[in-house]
Amino acid sequence: MTRKNLLFVAGCGLFFLAACQSPKDQLARKWQVDGVEDPFRDSMMTVQEKSIDTITVVDSNMAMYAGTFNVDSFKTIIKKQMSDQKVEQEKMAKQISMNFQKDGTMIQEGAGRSDSLKYTLAEDNKFVILKAKTPPPGMPDRADTLHIEKLSSSELRFRVSQGPRD
Repeated sequence: MTRKNLLFVAGCGLFFLAACQSPKDQLARKWQVDGVEDPFRDSMMTVQEKSIDTITVVDSNMAMYAGTFNVDSFKTIIKKQMSDQKVEQEKMAKQISMNFQKDGTMIQEGAGRSDSLKYTLAEDNKFVILKAKTPPPGMPDRADTLHIEKLSSSELRFRVSQGPRD
């Protein structure tokens, strides 16, 4: 068997093994967050940018905040702050990792902190339910539901569910 054929057979075998893994086995590993999409945040930023464009006068409180009474400078400063905030949020998201362990523990690390949560994979393998291991006193023991949009050996994509199972 030639080297090329041998590599092809080995590649097919690895692909077959990866395809045979259960969703829980595929999920159980450390995942690096590479981005967070937030349509609500994006739409709010669009509304804020449009509202900034309607400003015609800078009052003393606004000038104290931005350091200028000039309307155009004020608008530029505020838009730059909004843009910088979005870039900073994206950088922070890329520092987060989620380590799903086979024992049902998920450890989320990033931004100098580490949180342990319990997770369960729903029977239909389309949802991951996250709960605090021990909720803080006085806080409700609620669960977050993450809809699995894509799960493969190299990619995990979640969408935060808005309702119990949307």
